Amino acid sequence: MPLGKNFRLPLDVRPVRYSAHLAPDLAKGAFEGRMELEVRVEKPRREIHLHAVGLEIGRARARPAAKATVTADTESETVTLAFEQELAPGTHVLDVAWSGKFSPGLRGLYRAGPMAVTQFEAADARRLFPCFDEPLFKARWSIQLVGLPDGVVALGNGMVTRDSKEPDGGRTVQFAETPPLSSYLIALCIGPMGACASEKVRGYEVRTWAVPQKAQMTAFGQQVAVAVLPLLEDYFGQPYAYGKVDQVGVPDFEAGAMENAGCITYREVALLLDPKTAPLNIQKRVAEVITHELSHQWFGNLVTMVWWDDLWLNEAFATWMAYKIVDKWRPEWRVWMDFEVGKTSALHLDALKSSHPIRAEIKNAEEAGESFDAITYEKGGAILRMIESYLGEDGFREGIRLYMKKHREKNATADDLWGALAEASGQPILELANGWIRQTGYPLVTISEHQGKLKLSQRRFFSDPQAAPEPTQWLVPVVLRLGNREQRVLLSQKEETVEPAAKFDWVLGNVGSRGFYRTAYDPELLRRLIGALPELRPEERMGLVSDQWALVRAGGSRVDGFLHLLAGLREEEDHVVLDEVVGRLSYLEHRCVAEADRTPFQTWVRGLFAGAGADLGWEPRPGEGDERRLRRAAIQRALALVARDPAAISAAHEQYQRYLGKHAVDPNLLDTIVAAAARTADAARFEELKSRAKSELDPAAKRRYLHALAMVEHHELVPRAVDLALDDFVPMQDFASYLGTLLANRATRESVWKLMQTRWDAVRKKGDSPMILRRMVEALGSLIERSDLVGVEKFLADHELTAAKQAVAQTLERLRMDVALRERLLPEIATWLREGAR
Repeated sequence: MPLGKNFRLPLDVRPVRYSAHLAPDLAKGAFEGRMELEVRVEKPRREIHLHAVGLEIGRARARPAAKATVTADTESETVTLAFEQELAPGTHVLDVAWSGKFSPGLRGLYRAGPMAVTQFEAADARRLFPCFDEPLFKARWSIQLVGLPDGVVALGNGMVTRDSKEPDGGRTVQFAETPPLSSYLIALCIGPMGACASEKVRGYEVRTWAVPQKAQMTAFGQQVAVAVLPLLEDYFGQPYAYGKVDQVGVPDFEAGAMENAGCITYREVALLLDPKTAPLNIQKRVAEVITHELSHQWFGNLVTMVWWDDLWLNEAFATWMAYKIVDKWRPEWRVWMDFEVGKTSALHLDALKSSHPIRAEIKNAEEAGESFDAITYEKGGAILRMIESYLGEDGFREGIRLYMKKHREKNATADDLWGALAEASGQPILELANGWIRQTGYPLVTISEHQGKLKLSQRRFFSDPQAAPEPTQWLVPVVLRLGNREQRVLLSQKEETVEPAAKFDWVLGNVGSRGFYRTAYDPELLRRLIGALPELRPEERMGLVSDQWALVRAGGSRVDGFLHLLAGLREEEDHVVLDEVVGRLSYLEHRCVAEADRTPFQTWVRGLFAGAGADLGWEPRPGEGDERRLRRAAIQRALALVARDPAAISAAHEQYQRYLGKHAVDPNLLDTIVAAAARTADAARFEELKSRAKSELDPAAKRRYLHALAMVEHHELVPRAVDLALDDFVPMQDFASYLGTLLANRATRESVWKLMQTRWDAVRKKGDSPMILRRMVEALGSLIERSDLVGVEKFLADHELTAAKQAVAQTLERLRMDVALRERLLPEIATWLREGAR
């Protein structure tokens, strides 16, 4: 009888130690393996289940002589070992031999350029080893590689304890046994690699690796790791547990990075750069990703979730922790402002009816893959930050240390975390915390003034104006600012009246933008708050813009008032706030302005920023600080890419030619410069961009040139850009983002959508990865017309995508709303432009 897709391994058999010998044939893309697997059996058993996919089991027995027959179950991805004699309770050693082939996609053991690497999360260790492939089953791992050719480096979770030539040829590499680990955290990297000089951090070695021709770009990633590891040890109150740290840049990689214990793998763009030429946003992003993965060495690896429904424990904590530690290391970067950008994406996603709780029910490993989204990462991180603010930094940190101490090398749940935080802080937070992680969505907190008192009300916020109200309520830790004075309110009812702690001219409903909620104001309070914009912190101004745009989308505000707010921020000095403003203007220009109104709208945008653009120019002054450079980048992006100002486009072209000629160009302008050059490209420039996308070693620059090919607008280049998507020229890891760039381009949108429909089998084959499939589905949200919506609905109904069910539901809901929003705003913006765009 089939075990079924939702089959979970029985709890009465647990792994203790894997001793695996693996012989990978790098030339043939195949492997053979044998393993002594020590298991603990709690009650008499005739059979043991192991996970395995695509493996041919050649031998299976329990020592000394209990032979087993092996049957495979495809749906549950398991093999059952049925023994001739019953296994008594106690410890047994299973002797298993198998063979298999490298995986064709970006999971299991697969080829990545000249390397062979593994990627096992969520449940792909079973593609290389027969194993207990669920996070609950932690065990020690001892791995030996045999038959390796000369000239390749082999990395794993443990230090290399033996690397010797064998008499019959080939090398044997033995890795030190690991502490207890879940199977998804095991890693192997084999191939030609170079590294920066090894450095010691509190007694253990740290190295950063890449393919040899990119080894010179490892120094920055090494610098970050060496700097933040002691900060993480100090925060957790626990020493690093895995003996050494290897960071590896992988040429083709599905996710951004993977926190394998002691052997962390990264997409090259998330690890490798030259700080002399990398934009600051790339440097910050690389530092944040590295710190995120290193945080996992404690939160996720040392203490691991029981099952995938608590994936958020890993990812939310690492998200929040990365920003906290990078901010401590580089306070001048103000990375919490970047955190707010990520939080905005989570607020947008969580306003959908098809969203999910932070702690979602996960029935199987396939569903676990769909949880790697902004709800798990950014919303989860924002909730942790809100709880830290509520408990205080010291109490929160002591709770985390207690949690780590209690559950070191074990598994734990969300309630274990809340219990430790409550014990350390003396605060009862279970109800507060579970209300936020177990409920879908978040509240809109509306503030109004009545006879000198403030009325606060809450309701679940939906982006869809047609969504039916829901009675959901939260315990909302609201922090108000009444002029210069703060006042805390724990909003527990649907509506409460608050006595102001002081007289006030204006009120802000989310101080520091720390709370995960939207805020609305009655018209008079909003008018006074906008008048006080200079008195707000940058993150509060950014939050106000984000909230007001959300209300426009939801039908709670008119777009003319929102455009008036954006115009009031034309002199904004903070680049992150400016980026938010320019991002909203770009959305409107792209989706919500009729073709006949496009030039007047662009003229209005040009008027907002032309003065600042002329003042800032395109070249930095000697000794100029980062803030002015980044403000310049936001302003020139608005002028060249949103307003399509001829003078700005011409200046961007000049900068592009300087860049090609190896002259100094501000790296922070490169995205705008290359995009402007691509939009006006002719055939010769297209080939130039293509040549650079092929030959460029710097991963961020390579990706920039690759995406530029999808930004061309000349009608003769459109077929070439679209056809390139299915060419091997576009790596699998960049396939979804390349399609997304084509779908977001007015010139290529129709052609690439036709390609996806008519050549779906080829598209699906190239995107043979659950994560890439989900990103392809999400990219369809860039289509804008109602006819597109009808086509997408039919297409997704005709093609069942079980690995992307959640992405399908969210994309369709978002696209329906965006099409309706476009139809509502087209006439509103047209009228506003005719009346003078004041």
